[in-house]
Amino acid sequence: MSLIASSKRLILGAGPTGQAVARHFEGLGIQFEVADTRESDYLKTVFEREFPAVKTYFGPLKTEYLDRFEEIVVSPGVAPTTEGLSQTTAHLISDIQVFRRAWPENQPLIAITGSNAKSTVTSLVGNILKADERHVLVGGNLGPQALDLLAYQTDESIAVLELSSFQLERTRSIKATIATCLNMSPDHLDWHGSMIAYHQAKHRIFDGVGAIVVNADDPLSQPLVPDHTPAIKFALQHPDFQRFGLMVVDGEDWIALGADPWMPVSELPMPGQYMIQNVMAAFGICYLMGVDKGVAVAATRKFTGLPHRMVELTPVNGVRFINDSKGTNVGASQTAVLSVETEGHLYLLAGGEIKDADLSDWMTTIKAHCQHVFAFGRDRQRIFDTLGDQVTAIETLDQAFELVIQYAVKGDVVLLSPACASFDQFTNYQARGEYFEKLVRAHYEV
Repeated sequence: MSLIASSKRLILGAGPTGQAVARHFEGLGIQFEVADTRESDYLKTVFEREFPAVKTYFGPLKTEYLDRFEEIVVSPGVAPTTEGLSQTTAHLISDIQVFRRAWPENQPLIAITGSNAKSTVTSLVGNILKADERHVLVGGNLGPQALDLLAYQTDESIAVLELSSFQLERTRSIKATIATCLNMSPDHLDWHGSMIAYHQAKHRIFDGVGAIVVNADDPLSQPLVPDHTPAIKFALQHPDFQRFGLMVVDGEDWIALGADPWMPVSELPMPGQYMIQNVMAAFGICYLMGVDKGVAVAATRKFTGLPHRMVELTPVNGVRFINDSKGTNVGASQTAVLSVETEGHLYLLAGGEIKDADLSDWMTTIKAHCQHVFAFGRDRQRIFDTLGDQVTAIETLDQAFELVIQYAVKGDVVLLSPACASFDQFTNYQARGEYFEKLVRAHYEV
């Protein structure tokens, strides 16, 4: 097909994000074309079935082709180093930038990012606001696509978006009503190129922000914003004015805002330090939105968490199994390990695509808390080289599971928290988690 553009807008990426942008543009009567670097007959068929009148191109990109467009909406999975893209003079934006243009300036937009826990906090904030009888539209990186939410938008709507560093990389002046970067740990460095670039991408969430929620325990997550910006902080320490923290009430730890106790830690839907921080962040956002404390606490008690995030499975012969397949980076895996309480040993299943991450902090935690690591997948050798005798390197998750059940006894915990992306052996982290749960069920039936 000729690479001659007949319109001024290009959607780069024909997957779910590109399809959402295409639906939005079609609804507005905007002329556009679509390109994708993947030469996939299946993807081409799926896209062209929904958009038969749209001109498409699938294959390697040329800068001279991209330069014919004034603006290109780039899907999150397309790296800045993609051939043809890095040299183009066209204006590159994200689907979130398109959403920002469409979302009314006078309606609340809550933007949530972070290396870990952003899906959990986004979902919990949505649940609390719904319990407060607000009209809430939740989506973004965790789905549904942000632009698909516009079909349900009313004059009373609040948008709650989880945003990835990939999306934020090409988003400017998001002007969120409330924004937070929950935490920062090395992730996607193969995509961004450096921790500095990753940090800069994440912090674009604060461009033009109205109010912020800040993790006071994590300096890298704290934004540079004007001093007069309204802020709520949270930390795993004694609470202070305008800060959520932990205080002791009748001998029990409570999450509190200043001197005001909100919720006992024992009543959180899931145990562990990470869940305390998640709840504090959600409480901070909802407090800024004017939600009553009682409503926020009641909704949190009912929260069941997310699939593949620290999901406790049925024990087998007294051995506990935890599915944390969503732990796709070293920070998430490290938090998961620290959150597990066990009477016996902790065995970790880890591996996949490590994404050029620095393993030093993760290694320290693993050495201190795990009895043994069974490393699988593409980068298992790097994990072995990092941890040495504490690791058994094996090719697949099946093999790792078969080995670990030979070691684990009553009172032990087997934790799948890979610290890696799944794409070397699975389509996504969900498929990896489902496969692990299948292995546990099969072992249970035996």
